Amino acid sequence: MKLVGESVSPYFERIYIALDIKGMTDKLEFGMPEGGFKSEAHWKAHPLGKIPYLVKDDGSTLTESQVILEYLDRVLGGTMLTPEDFDVATDARALCRIMDLYYAAAVGPMGRVAFGGTASNEELAKAREEDIPRALAYASKYLGDGKYAIGDSWSIADCALISHLYWYGALMPRFGLEALARIKSSRPIGTASRMIRW
Repeated sequence: MKLVGESVSPYFERIYIALDIKGMTDKLEFGMPEGGFKSEAHWKAHPLGKIPYLVKDDGSTLTESQVILEYLDRVLGGTMLTPEDFDVATDARALCRIMDLYYAAAVGPMGRVAFGGTASNEELAKAREEDIPRALAYASKYLGDGKYAIGDSWSIADCALISHLYWYGALMPRFGLEALARIKSSRPIGTASRMIRW
C-alpha cells in the first residue's frame, strides 16, 4: 500500500503519527502522486485533487485522512488506536471531527498567510481572538484529564490533536496566538502546552 501526500499536511501527518505509534511505518510506501498533482491519475484517485489518499494493494484508492487512519488501524493490526469502548470511541471521533471542521477552518487565515497566500488583518484578528479559542474550547468538551487526549492510551484523537496542534505551535510566535491560554470552558485546557505536550 502507498500513502500519497506530504508531511506539510496535518491530515497526512495524522496517519503517519498513527503508523508510528503502531510501529507500522515500514508497512507502507510514502510518496507524491505519480505524474504530479495535475495528472489524470491523481484526479482519478481523489476527485477533489487533494492529499492524502491511500492506494491499496488492489489499486483502489481510499480518501479522507480519518477514514484512512481507521482503515489502517484495523487492517495492519498492532496497537489499536480506535478505542474498544463504544462511548470512548465516539468521543474520540467527535474530537477528531471538531479539529477537522472547526479548528482547521478557524486557523485557515493564518495557514494561508504562512504558505504564501493572503488574509486581512480583520480575518487574522478574528481567528486569533474568537474563532480559534472557540474551536479549542469546543474540543475541550471531549478532552480527557490524563496523559492522553481521551482515555488511558494512545488513540485516534491523539493523532488528530498532535497533527493539527503542531501547526498551532509553529504559528504562535508569528501570529500572537496567546488566545489559547484565555479559553474558558467547563473543562479548562489551560495553556498551549497542555494540548501540544506530546
